[in-house]
Amino acid sequence: MKHIINSQLICANYNKDYPMIERGEGIYLFDKSGNKYIDTSGCTAAVTHIGHGNEAISKALYEQSKKLAVHPTHLFYNEELDNYLANLCAFAPEGFNRAWTISGGTEAVENGIKIAYQYQKAKGYKRTKVLARWGSYHGNSISILDVGGLKARRDFYTDLMIGHHHVSPCFSYRKEEGMTEEQYEDFLIQEFKATIEAHPEIFCFLAEPIVGAALGAAGPTKNYFKRIKEICVAHDILLIADEVMTGFGRTGTNFGINNYGDHADILCCAKGISSGYFPLGAIIIHDRVFNAIKESGHPFYSGQTYSCMPLAAAVGNANLEYIKEHQLVENSRVVGAYLKAKLETLKEIECVGDVRGEGLFLGIEFVKNQKSKAIFDPSYLFNKKVEANALKEGLVTYACRGTVNLLEGDHMLFAPPITLTKEEADLIFEGMKNAIKNTYSAFLKG
Repeated sequence: MKHIINSQLICANYNKDYPMIERGEGIYLFDKSGNKYIDTSGCTAAVTHIGHGNEAISKALYEQSKKLAVHPTHLFYNEELDNYLANLCAFAPEGFNRAWTISGGTEAVENGIKIAYQYQKAKGYKRTKVLARWGSYHGNSISILDVGGLKARRDFYTDLMIGHHHVSPCFSYRKEEGMTEEQYEDFLIQEFKATIEAHPEIFCFLAEPIVGAALGAAGPTKNYFKRIKEICVAHDILLIADEVMTGFGRTGTNFGINNYGDHADILCCAKGISSGYFPLGAIIIHDRVFNAIKESGHPFYSGQTYSCMPLAAAVGNANLEYIKEHQLVENSRVVGAYLKAKLETLKEIECVGDVRGEGLFLGIEFVKNQKSKAIFDPSYLFNKKVEANALKEGLVTYACRGTVNLLEGDHMLFAPPITLTKEEADLIFEGMKNAIKNTYSAFLKG
Protein backbone atom coordinates (compact mmCIF):
# COMPACT_ATOMS: atom_id res chain seq x y z
CA MET A 1 0.00 0.00 0.00
CA LYS A 2 2.94 2.34 -0.54
CA HIS A 3 1.55 3.98 -3.67
CA ILE A 4 -2.19 4.47 -3.17
CA ILE A 5 -3.62 7.92 -2.42
CA ASN A 6 -5.67 7.18 0.68
CA SER A 7 -9.12 8.70 0.18
CA GLN A 8 -12.29 9.18 2.18
CA LEU A 9 -13.81 6.04 0.69
CA ILE A 10 -10.77 3.95 -0.27
CA CYS A 11 -8.32 2.81 2.41
CA ALA A 12 -8.97 5.99 4.42
CA ASN A 13 -6.94 5.04 7.50
CA TYR A 14 -3.25 5.85 6.99
CA ASN A 15 -2.30 3.62 9.91
CA LYS A 16 -4.29 0.53 8.99
CA ASP A 17 -2.84 -2.45 7.17
CA TYR A 18 -5.87 -3.42 5.06
CA PRO A 19 -6.30 -7.14 4.29
CA MET A 20 -5.89 -8.09 0.64
CA ILE A 21 -8.97 -9.40 -1.17
CA GLU A 22 -7.82 -11.94 -3.74
CA ARG A 23 -10.91 -13.26 -5.50
CA GLY A 24 -14.69 -13.56 -5.49
CA GLU A 25 -17.14 -16.33 -6.28
CA GLY A 26 -20.91 -15.86 -6.25
CA ILE A 27 -21.83 -13.96 -3.08
CA TYR A 28 -18.43 -14.65 -1.51
CA LEU A 29 -15.12 -12.81 -1.25
CA PHE A 30 -11.81 -14.42 -0.27
CA ASP A 31 -8.74 -12.66 1.13
CA LYS A 32 -5.11 -13.73 0.77
CA SER A 33 -5.16 -15.27 4.24
CA GLY A 34 -7.89 -17.67 3.18
CA ASN A 35 -10.76 -15.97 5.00
CA LYS A 36 -14.19 -16.18 3.38
CA TYR A 37 -16.76 -13.38 3.56
CA ILE A 38 -20.31 -12.82 2.31
CA ASP A 39 -20.47 -9.67 0.19
CA THR A 40 -23.39 -8.27 2.16
CA SER A 41 -22.95 -4.69 0.94
CA GLY A 42 -22.46 -5.41 -2.76
CA CYS A 43 -18.79 -4.33 -2.78
CA THR A 44 -19.24 -1.26 -0.60
CA ALA A 45 -22.51 -0.16 -2.13
CA ALA A 46 -24.94 -2.07 -4.35
CA VAL A 47 -22.63 -2.94 -7.23
CA THR A 48 -22.38 -6.72 -7.50
CA HIS A 49 -25.91 -7.61 -8.64
CA ILE A 50 -25.03 -10.92 -10.31
CA GLY A 51 -22.21 -11.83 -7.94
CA HIS A 52 -18.52 -12.46 -8.46
CA GLY A 53 -16.74 -14.62 -11.01
CA ASN A 54 -19.59 -14.83 -13.51
CA GLU A 55 -18.17 -16.57 -16.58
CA ALA A 56 -20.90 -15.35 -18.95
CA ILE A 57 -19.82 -11.76 -18.31
CA SER A 58 -16.13 -12.61 -18.49
CA LYS A 59 -16.69 -14.30 -21.84
CA ALA A 60 -18.63 -11.32 -23.24
CA LEU A 61 -15.87 -8.96 -22.12
CA TYR A 62 -13.15 -11.12 -23.63
CA GLU A 63 -14.89 -11.73 -26.95
CA GLN A 64 -15.80 -8.08 -27.51
CA SER A 65 -12.32 -6.88 -26.49
CA LYS A 66 -10.87 -9.08 -29.25
CA LYS A 67 -13.38 -7.75 -31.77
CA LEU A 68 -13.66 -4.01 -31.04
CA ALA A 69 -13.25 -2.14 -27.75
CA VAL A 70 -13.76 1.45 -28.92
CA HIS A 71 -14.68 3.11 -32.18
CA PRO A 72 -14.47 6.62 -33.72
CA THR A 73 -17.88 7.84 -32.57
CA HIS A 74 -17.74 11.06 -34.58
CA LEU A 75 -17.93 9.10 -37.85
CA PHE A 76 -19.32 5.62 -37.07
CA TYR A 77 -22.02 3.79 -35.13
CA ASN A 78 -21.79 0.23 -33.81
CA GLU A 79 -24.17 -2.74 -33.84
CA GLU A 80 -23.19 -4.01 -30.37
CA LEU A 81 -23.99 -0.60 -28.94
CA ASP A 82 -27.24 -0.35 -30.89
CA ASN A 83 -28.43 -3.75 -29.63
CA TYR A 84 -27.59 -2.85 -26.05
CA LEU A 85 -29.37 0.50 -26.11
CA ALA A 86 -32.47 -1.21 -27.54
CA ASN A 87 -32.43 -3.79 -24.73
CA LEU A 88 -31.77 -1.11 -22.13
CA CYS A 89 -34.76 0.93 -23.27
CA ALA A 90 -36.97 -2.17 -23.38
CA PHE A 91 -36.07 -2.80 -19.72
CA ALA A 92 -37.06 0.76 -18.79
CA PRO A 93 -40.63 2.01 -18.25
CA GLU A 94 -42.87 2.69 -21.24
CA GLY A 95 -41.93 5.79 -23.19
CA PHE A 96 -38.21 5.63 -22.41
CA ASN A 97 -36.78 4.98 -25.87
CA ARG A 98 -33.45 6.79 -25.92
CA ALA A 99 -30.29 6.03 -23.96
CA TRP A 100 -26.64 7.01 -23.80
CA THR A 101 -23.76 5.37 -21.94
CA ILE A 102 -20.87 6.74 -19.91
CA SER A 103 -18.48 5.22 -17.38
CA GLY A 104 -20.08 5.61 -13.95
CA GLY A 105 -22.70 7.00 -11.61
CA THR A 106 -21.35 10.50 -11.11
CA GLU A 107 -21.14 10.94 -14.89
CA ALA A 108 -24.65 9.54 -15.28
CA VAL A 109 -26.11 12.10 -12.88
CA GLU A 110 -24.01 14.89 -14.41
CA ASN A 111 -25.31 14.05 -17.87
CA GLY A 112 -28.86 13.63 -16.61
CA ILE A 113 -28.70 17.19 -15.32
CA LYS A 114 -27.07 18.41 -18.54
CA ILE A 115 -29.79 16.95 -20.73
CA ALA A 116 -32.49 18.34 -18.43
CA TYR A 117 -30.84 21.75 -18.75
CA GLN A 118 -30.78 21.43 -22.54
CA TYR A 119 -34.47 20.45 -22.49
CA GLN A 120 -35.45 23.64 -20.68
CA LYS A 121 -33.28 25.71 -23.03
CA ALA A 122 -35.04 24.08 -25.97
CA LYS A 123 -38.38 25.03 -24.40
CA GLY A 124 -37.29 28.66 -24.19
CA TYR A 125 -36.64 28.90 -20.45
CA LYS A 126 -33.62 30.50 -18.80
CA ARG A 127 -33.40 28.39 -15.68
CA THR A 128 -30.08 27.59 -14.01
CA LYS A 129 -30.59 25.64 -10.77
CA VAL A 130 -31.19 22.07 -9.71
CA LEU A 131 -33.46 21.14 -6.80
CA ALA A 132 -32.45 18.07 -4.80
CA ARG A 133 -32.86 16.83 -1.23
CA TRP A 134 -30.73 17.00 1.86
CA GLY A 135 -29.68 13.56 3.02
CA SER A 136 -28.99 12.21 -0.47
CA TYR A 137 -25.79 11.35 -2.29
CA HIS A 138 -25.59 11.61 -6.08
CA GLY A 139 -21.88 11.52 -6.95
CA ASN A 140 -18.43 12.85 -6.19
CA SER A 141 -17.60 15.56 -8.73
CA ILE A 142 -17.68 19.16 -7.48
CA SER A 143 -20.93 19.95 -9.30
CA ILE A 144 -22.70 16.79 -8.16
CA LEU A 145 -21.52 17.19 -4.56
CA ASP A 146 -23.08 20.66 -4.77
CA VAL A 147 -26.36 19.19 -5.97
CA GLY A 148 -26.20 16.37 -3.42
CA GLY A 149 -27.10 16.64 0.22
CA LEU A 150 -24.64 14.38 2.04
CA LYS A 151 -22.81 16.86 4.25
CA ALA A 152 -19.99 14.52 5.26
CA ARG A 153 -18.80 14.42 1.64
CA ARG A 154 -19.75 17.90 0.40
CA ASP A 155 -18.78 20.28 3.23
CA PHE A 156 -15.03 20.26 2.50
CA TYR A 157 -15.71 21.66 -0.99
CA THR A 158 -18.46 24.20 -0.30
CA ASP A 159 -16.23 27.15 -1.25
CA LEU A 160 -16.15 25.76 -4.80
CA MET A 161 -19.92 25.38 -5.11
CA ILE A 162 -22.43 27.69 -6.79
CA GLY A 163 -25.33 26.77 -4.51
CA HIS A 164 -28.14 24.67 -5.90
CA HIS A 165 -31.38 24.30 -3.93
CA HIS A 166 -32.42 21.60 -1.46
CA VAL A 167 -35.56 20.46 0.32
CA SER A 168 -36.05 18.02 3.20
CA PRO A 169 -35.71 14.29 2.57
CA CYS A 170 -38.76 12.05 2.75
CA PHE A 171 -37.75 10.07 5.82
CA SER A 172 -40.77 9.11 7.90
CA TYR A 173 -38.83 7.30 10.65
CA ARG A 174 -37.49 10.68 11.76
CA LYS A 175 -40.71 12.69 11.29
CA GLU A 176 -41.87 14.92 14.12
CA GLU A 177 -43.35 12.98 17.05
CA GLY A 178 -47.14 12.85 16.91
CA MET A 179 -47.29 13.58 13.19
CA THR A 180 -49.14 11.02 11.04
CA GLU A 181 -47.57 9.81 7.82
CA GLU A 182 -50.23 11.69 5.85
CA GLN A 183 -49.48 14.93 7.73
CA TYR A 184 -45.77 14.39 7.19
CA GLU A 185 -46.25 13.90 3.46
CA ASP A 186 -48.42 17.03 3.31
CA PHE A 187 -45.65 18.99 5.02
CA LEU A 188 -43.04 17.81 2.51
CA ILE A 189 -45.27 18.56 -0.47
CA GLN A 190 -45.99 22.06 0.81
CA GLU A 191 -42.26 22.66 1.33
CA PHE A 192 -41.53 21.41 -2.19
CA LYS A 193 -44.26 23.55 -3.75
CA ALA A 194 -43.16 26.65 -1.84
CA THR A 195 -39.53 26.13 -2.90
CA ILE A 196 -40.50 25.77 -6.56
CA GLU A 197 -42.63 28.90 -6.44
CA ALA A 198 -39.93 30.90 -4.65
CA HIS A 199 -37.22 29.85 -7.11
CA PRO A 200 -38.37 30.06 -10.75
CA GLU A 201 -34.77 29.35 -11.79
CA ILE A 202 -35.21 25.62 -10.94
CA PHE A 203 -35.27 23.40 -14.06
CA CYS A 204 -35.16 19.88 -12.60
CA PHE A 205 -35.70 17.87 -9.44
CA LEU A 206 -33.19 15.10 -8.64
CA ALA A 207 -34.00 12.31 -6.19
CA GLU A 208 -33.08 8.75 -5.27
CA PRO A 209 -36.31 6.70 -5.28
CA ILE A 210 -35.00 4.98 -2.15
CA VAL A 211 -32.16 6.84 -0.45
CA GLY A 212 -29.01 4.73 -0.23
CA ALA A 213 -25.85 5.46 1.72
CA ALA A 214 -27.02 8.74 3.26
CA LEU A 215 -30.18 7.39 4.94
CA GLY A 216 -29.84 3.61 4.75
CA ALA A 217 -32.56 2.51 2.29
CA ALA A 218 -35.15 5.09 3.37
CA GLY A 219 -38.15 4.92 1.07
CA PRO A 220 -40.82 7.57 0.42
CA THR A 221 -44.32 7.85 1.81
CA LYS A 222 -47.17 6.33 -0.22
CA ASN A 223 -48.02 9.17 -2.61
CA TYR A 224 -44.86 11.28 -2.32
CA PHE A 225 -43.53 10.86 -5.86
CA LYS A 226 -46.99 11.04 -7.43
CA ARG A 227 -47.63 14.41 -5.80
CA ILE A 228 -44.11 15.68 -6.50
CA LYS A 229 -44.51 14.79 -10.19
CA GLU A 230 -47.81 16.66 -10.42
CA ILE A 231 -46.07 19.84 -9.24
CA CYS A 232 -43.15 19.25 -11.61
CA VAL A 233 -45.51 18.83 -14.58
CA ALA A 234 -47.37 22.01 -13.66
CA HIS A 235 -44.09 23.95 -13.80
CA ASP A 236 -42.49 21.98 -16.69
CA ILE A 237 -39.70 20.81 -14.39
CA LEU A 238 -38.13 17.44 -15.20
CA LEU A 239 -37.93 14.74 -12.53
CA ILE A 240 -34.60 12.89 -12.60
CA ALA A 241 -34.53 9.54 -10.80
CA ASP A 242 -31.06 8.65 -9.54
CA GLU A 243 -31.19 4.89 -10.11
CA VAL A 244 -27.46 4.35 -9.65
CA MET A 245 -28.08 2.17 -6.58
CA THR A 246 -31.72 1.22 -7.07
CA GLY A 247 -31.80 0.12 -10.71
CA PHE A 248 -31.63 -3.28 -12.39
CA GLY A 249 -33.64 -5.31 -9.92
CA ARG A 250 -31.99 -4.09 -6.73
CA THR A 251 -35.33 -3.11 -5.11
CA GLY A 252 -37.39 -5.98 -6.54
CA THR A 253 -38.52 -3.98 -9.57
CA ASN A 254 -36.63 -3.09 -12.76
CA PHE A 255 -35.99 0.40 -11.40
CA GLY A 256 -36.54 1.82 -7.93
CA ILE A 257 -39.06 4.38 -9.13
CA ASN A 258 -41.28 1.50 -10.36
CA ASN A 259 -42.18 0.81 -6.72
CA TYR A 260 -44.12 4.08 -6.61
CA GLY A 261 -45.32 4.58 -10.19
CA ASP A 262 -43.39 5.59 -13.29
CA HIS A 263 -43.04 9.25 -12.40
CA ALA A 264 -39.58 10.06 -13.79
CA ASP A 265 -38.49 11.80 -17.00
CA ILE A 266 -34.82 10.78 -16.84
CA LEU A 267 -33.20 7.69 -15.30
CA CYS A 268 -29.54 7.84 -14.22
CA CYS A 269 -27.95 4.39 -13.96
CA ALA A 270 -24.67 2.74 -12.95
CA LYS A 271 -23.43 0.12 -10.44
CA GLY A 272 -25.78 -2.84 -11.12
CA ILE A 273 -25.92 -1.92 -14.80
CA SER A 274 -22.69 -3.92 -15.19
CA SER A 275 -22.39 -5.52 -11.73
CA GLY A 276 -18.90 -4.06 -11.51
CA TYR A 277 -17.47 -6.04 -14.43
CA PHE A 278 -16.81 -2.83 -16.37
CA PRO A 279 -17.04 0.90 -15.52
CA LEU A 280 -20.46 1.69 -16.99
CA GLY A 281 -23.23 4.21 -16.46
CA ALA A 282 -26.16 5.38 -18.54
CA ILE A 283 -28.96 7.86 -18.86
CA ILE A 284 -32.31 6.71 -20.23
CA ILE A 285 -34.73 9.46 -21.21
CA HIS A 286 -38.43 9.72 -21.96
CA ASP A 287 -39.53 10.50 -25.51
CA ARG A 288 -40.86 13.91 -24.46
CA VAL A 289 -37.34 14.94 -23.40
CA PHE A 290 -35.67 13.64 -26.55
CA ASN A 291 -38.30 15.10 -28.88
CA ALA A 292 -37.99 18.59 -27.40
CA ILE A 293 -34.22 18.53 -27.90
CA LYS A 294 -34.47 17.07 -31.39
CA GLU A 295 -36.99 19.71 -32.43
CA SER A 296 -34.55 22.42 -31.33
CA GLY A 297 -32.22 21.25 -34.11
CA HIS A 298 -29.29 20.62 -31.76
CA PRO A 299 -27.76 17.32 -30.62
CA PHE A 300 -27.17 16.61 -26.94
CA TYR A 301 -24.26 18.83 -25.91
CA SER A 302 -22.11 16.16 -24.30
CA GLY A 303 -19.53 13.53 -25.14
CA GLN A 304 -16.69 11.78 -23.37
CA THR A 305 -13.88 9.47 -24.37
CA TYR A 306 -15.60 6.39 -22.98
CA SER A 307 -19.17 7.27 -23.98
CA CYS A 308 -21.01 4.66 -26.05
CA MET A 309 -18.18 2.09 -26.12
CA PRO A 310 -18.84 -1.28 -27.80
CA LEU A 311 -16.90 -3.03 -25.01
CA ALA A 312 -19.02 -1.42 -22.29
CA ALA A 313 -22.16 -2.24 -24.28
CA ALA A 314 -21.19 -5.92 -24.53
CA VAL A 315 -20.69 -6.19 -20.78
CA GLY A 316 -23.87 -4.27 -20.02
CA ASN A 317 -25.86 -6.43 -22.40
CA ALA A 318 -24.51 -9.67 -20.95
CA ASN A 319 -25.29 -8.43 -17.44
CA LEU A 320 -28.84 -7.44 -18.39
CA GLU A 321 -29.48 -10.74 -20.16
CA TYR A 322 -28.24 -12.65 -17.11
CA ILE A 323 -30.58 -10.69 -14.84
CA LYS A 324 -33.54 -11.41 -17.12
CA GLU A 325 -32.68 -15.05 -17.87
CA HIS A 326 -32.31 -15.92 -14.18
CA GLN A 327 -35.33 -13.86 -13.09
CA LEU A 328 -33.22 -11.92 -10.63
CA VAL A 329 -35.64 -9.00 -10.34
CA GLU A 330 -38.25 -11.37 -8.94
CA ASN A 331 -35.62 -13.10 -6.82
CA SER A 332 -34.63 -9.77 -5.31
CA ARG A 333 -38.26 -9.09 -4.42
CA VAL A 334 -38.90 -12.49 -2.85
CA VAL A 335 -35.60 -13.06 -1.04
CA GLY A 336 -35.45 -9.39 -0.08
CA ALA A 337 -38.85 -9.63 1.64
CA TYR A 338 -37.66 -12.79 3.38
CA LEU A 339 -34.45 -11.18 4.65
CA LYS A 340 -36.25 -8.00 5.70
CA ALA A 341 -38.73 -10.02 7.77
CA LYS A 342 -35.83 -11.80 9.47
CA LEU A 343 -34.03 -8.53 10.18
CA GLU A 344 -37.25 -7.08 11.64
CA THR A 345 -36.97 -9.63 14.45
CA LEU A 346 -33.74 -7.95 15.53
CA LYS A 347 -35.88 -5.17 17.01
CA GLU A 348 -35.91 -7.38 20.10
CA ILE A 349 -32.47 -5.82 20.63
CA GLU A 350 -32.96 -2.31 22.03
CA CYS A 351 -30.40 -0.70 19.72
CA VAL A 352 -32.22 -1.70 16.50
CA GLY A 353 -34.51 1.25 15.84
CA ASP A 354 -35.70 0.67 12.29
CA VAL A 355 -35.47 -1.89 9.50
CA ARG A 356 -36.40 -0.57 6.06
CA GLY A 357 -36.00 -0.88 2.31
CA GLU A 358 -37.31 -2.81 -0.68
CA GLY A 359 -36.01 -5.94 -2.37
CA LEU A 360 -32.38 -6.57 -1.55
CA PHE A 361 -31.79 -2.92 -0.72
CA LEU A 362 -32.23 -2.80 3.04
CA GLY A 363 -31.11 -0.74 5.99
CA ILE A 364 -30.93 -0.88 9.77
CA GLU A 365 -30.84 2.28 11.89
CA PHE A 366 -29.22 1.98 15.31
CA VAL A 367 -30.45 3.94 18.35
CA LYS A 368 -29.71 4.08 22.07
CA ASN A 369 -33.41 3.90 22.85
CA GLN A 370 -36.17 2.64 20.56
CA LYS A 371 -38.88 4.85 22.03
CA SER A 372 -37.00 8.16 22.00
CA LYS A 373 -34.89 7.26 18.94
CA ALA A 374 -31.92 8.87 20.69
CA ILE A 375 -28.63 8.35 18.87
CA PHE A 376 -25.32 7.04 20.14
CA ASP A 377 -22.59 9.54 20.88
CA PRO A 378 -20.91 10.02 17.47
CA SER A 379 -17.47 9.56 19.03
CA TYR A 380 -18.41 6.02 20.08
CA LEU A 381 -18.65 4.95 16.41
CA PHE A 382 -21.35 2.38 17.12
CA ASN A 383 -21.91 1.66 13.43
CA LYS A 384 -18.20 1.01 12.86
CA LYS A 385 -18.13 -1.36 15.81
CA VAL A 386 -21.04 -3.31 14.33
CA GLU A 387 -19.20 -3.37 11.00
CA ALA A 388 -16.05 -4.74 12.67
CA ASN A 389 -17.98 -7.40 14.56
CA ALA A 390 -19.85 -8.36 11.39
CA LEU A 391 -16.51 -8.89 9.65
CA LYS A 392 -15.59 -11.34 12.41
CA GLU A 393 -18.82 -13.16 11.54
CA GLY A 394 -17.74 -13.35 7.89
CA LEU A 395 -19.91 -10.48 6.62
CA VAL A 396 -18.69 -7.48 4.63
CA THR A 397 -21.12 -4.71 5.60
CA TYR A 398 -21.35 -0.95 4.97
CA ALA A 399 -21.57 1.28 8.05
CA CYS A 400 -22.96 4.76 7.37
CA ARG A 401 -24.16 7.80 9.28
CA GLY A 402 -26.12 10.99 8.77
CA THR A 403 -29.74 10.17 9.60
CA VAL A 404 -29.78 12.93 12.24
CA ASN A 405 -28.75 16.52 11.33
CA LEU A 406 -27.15 15.05 8.17
CA LEU A 407 -23.96 14.18 10.08
CA GLU A 408 -24.84 11.99 13.06
CA GLY A 409 -26.85 8.85 13.69
CA ASP A 410 -25.72 5.31 12.90
CA HIS A 411 -27.09 3.02 10.22
CA MET A 412 -26.06 0.17 7.97
CA LEU A 413 -26.87 -0.49 4.31
CA PHE A 414 -27.38 -4.02 2.92
CA ALA A 415 -27.16 -4.68 -0.81
CA PRO A 416 -25.91 -8.23 -1.44
CA PRO A 417 -25.94 -9.81 -4.90
CA ILE A 418 -29.53 -10.24 -6.09
CA THR A 419 -28.68 -13.88 -6.80
CA LEU A 420 -29.00 -14.40 -3.02
CA THR A 421 -30.92 -17.47 -1.86
CA LYS A 422 -33.02 -17.76 1.29
CA GLU A 423 -30.40 -20.08 2.75
CA GLU A 424 -27.72 -17.45 2.16
CA ALA A 425 -30.03 -14.80 3.62
CA ASP A 426 -30.21 -16.91 6.78
CA LEU A 427 -26.42 -16.74 7.05
CA ILE A 428 -26.53 -12.94 6.79
CA PHE A 429 -29.24 -12.77 9.44
CA GLU A 430 -27.40 -14.99 11.91
CA GLY A 431 -24.14 -13.11 11.42
CA MET A 432 -25.82 -9.73 11.88
CA LYS A 433 -27.68 -10.91 14.97
CA ASN A 434 -24.41 -11.92 16.59
CA ALA A 435 -22.60 -8.76 15.49
CA ILE A 436 -25.31 -6.42 16.80
CA LYS A 437 -25.75 -8.31 20.08
CA ASN A 438 -22.01 -8.32 20.73
CA THR A 439 -21.68 -4.62 19.92
CA TYR A 440 -24.62 -3.57 22.07
CA SER A 441 -23.52 -5.80 24.95
CA ALA A 442 -20.07 -4.15 24.91
CA PHE A 443 -21.73 -0.72 24.88
CA LEU A 444 -23.85 -1.55 27.94
CA LYS A 445 -20.80 -2.79 29.82
CA GLY A 446 -19.09 0.53 29.11
